Amino acid sequence: MNTRAGRATVRLLATLCCVVFVSAVPAAGGALSPAAGRSPRLTPITIAVLPLEPTALAFYAKERGFFREQGIEAKITVLLDPAQIVAAVLSGEAQFSSFTTGGLAILRSRDAPVRLVAAGALYRPKTPTAGLVAAKGERITRARDLVGKRIAIDSTNTLAHIALLKWLKRSGMSAGDVRFSEIPFAQMLGPLSRGTVDAAVLPEPFLTLSTQRGAQRVASIFSSVCSRDCLLTIWIARRGIDSELAARFRNAIQAAAVWANQKKNHPASGAILARYVPIDKAVISKMTRTSFSERLRPVLAQPWIDVFAEFGVIPASFSAIELVK
Repeated sequence: MNTRAGRATVRLLATLCCVVFVSAVPAAGGALSPAAGRSPRLTPITIAVLPLEPTALAFYAKERGFFREQGIEAKITVLLDPAQIVAAVLSGEAQFSSFTTGGLAILRSRDAPVRLVAAGALYRPKTPTAGLVAAKGERITRARDLVGKRIAIDSTNTLAHIALLKWLKRSGMSAGDVRFSEIPFAQMLGPLSRGTVDAAVLPEPFLTLSTQRGAQRVASIFSSVCSRDCLLTIWIARRGIDSELAARFRNAIQAAAVWANQKKNHPASGAILARYVPIDKAVISKMTRTSFSERLRPVLAQPWIDVFAEFGVIPASFSAIELVK
């Protein structure tokens, strides 16, 4: 990965895989300074994240003291470019980062020296946090209504794009039956409101914002991939990471997930989220909040590995347990 070609590969892989949620708005909180008087026995680590709710477990673990309980002093670096996320881990500038399940599948297929160390955000079919919406006035209620229509996606070969292809395929359609416009999520609302695009695949908070502006929900397309709970994001580290440190990191992340999943803690988690991610607090209170996996179960990544192989993003499927190796 130190060659020019290797660096180009990292940039390409990151662009391909991130994320359902990649097109983030500018970071608001940034990294917080370490607390005064910290114990010298704490292990310092750097965590690279995008400013998105699916990466928020790092924010919660830091703010609620779960990292310190594991003897960790965490520095959070908020980045806007997904290519920098991968590069930070590969270079050693960050020990851990949040990533997409599909993104890790791509890296694994290219034998990049990274592995899965902790679970992250879940997609839950009963409480979807992403979906396909139709522009105001468009009569789109099923896949067949999209023939010849222009659909906004964040980029090709992302979770959103592949989930849409899977949903179309179930209705006997393919990518050739529709037209795609690649637009960052944060910039989709304008074209959707103006009718420049007929439909769009959006995650929260943009899903909620779009419906407030008159867009109509068509389908929870991620459910075509995940009939049950599955992993949207995960936490990665270099393969050579100290196993004991990785275990402590995972313990803190899992403790944060247990805390964040409790509805009574949503106001507190929303306040923390607003410090790092530029989402209005009123929108946070109305949008469908992200659920997190409370323990590492690699099998929950299998649906994305399979569908990325199905559409040729990776050469072939493989067992999700390979992600932790």
